Amino acid sequence: MAEKKNIEKLIVQNKKSNLKNHWNDAFFYNTTKYSGEIKPNELLIWRSSHFLRGAYPIFHLTFDQNNKLNGIKKEKNPYHKLLNKITIGFLIVLISGLFLSTDLKMAVIGTIGISVIGLLLRLVLGKAKKYETKLLTDELKEAIENIEQANNPVQINKPKSESKTEKVKEWTFTKVLTRLLLYPFCLLILWFSITGFLSEGKTLYGIFGIVVALAYPIADILLIFGKNKNYS
Repeated sequence: MAEKKNIEKLIVQNKKSNLKNHWNDAFFYNTTKYSGEIKPNELLIWRSSHFLRGAYPIFHLTFDQNNKLNGIKKEKNPYHKLLNKITIGFLIVLISGLFLSTDLKMAVIGTIGISVIGLLLRLVLGKAKKYETKLLTDELKEAIENIEQANNPVQINKPKSESKTEKVKEWTFTKVLTRLLLYPFCLLILWFSITGFLSEGKTLYGIFGIVVALAYPIADILLIFGKNKNYS
C-alpha cells in the first residue's frame, strides 16, 4: 500500500478543513488537485468539481502504525452541511409565510407545489451528486495507485485495477414516463404563477412560482448534458 509521505505530495494547497476554506473552494470553483489538511495519523483531501461545487466530499485517508494507507472514508464538507441547514430553514420560513399571508387554499396549494418540486430536485441533484462523487473517488484512487506503482518498480508492469464507469441511460422507459408526467406539471405551475399570481399583482409569489416551476426542468437538462459531456 502507498505510504503517507508519498500521498502527501498530492496536496498542492495545504490548509485547514474549515468553513472558510470550503466556502472559497466551493464558491470560486477550485479545481486544484488537491487541497488538503495533513494530520499526524490521517490526511483530509478534497477538490471541487464543476457540477458539485459546494457538495463535494472530503476524503479521510487513514494509515496504520507503519504509515501505510489502510482506508478511505467520505464525509460532507462544512460548507455543504451549513447549506443544507440554511435550505431547510428557508423552506420552513417560506411555507410559514404562505400560511400567514394568504388564505388557506392558496397556502395548501403552495405548500404542495413546494414539496413536490423540492422532492424532485432532491432526487435529480442526489443522482448528480452520487455520479460526480464516484468520479472524484475513482480519480483519487487512480492517483494513489499511480504513486504506489511509481514507488514500487517491481509492480510497474502490474495492470491497474480499472474502475469501470457505465454510462447511465437517461432515456429508459421509466425516466421518459417520469418526464412526460413532471414536465407538464411544471408547465402547469408556471402557467398558474403567471396567470394567477402575476395577473393579480402578487409579484413575489408569481416570481417564486416561476422559479419553482423551472427548477426541475433546468436541473434535469443540466444533468443530462453534464453526463454526456463527461462521456464525450
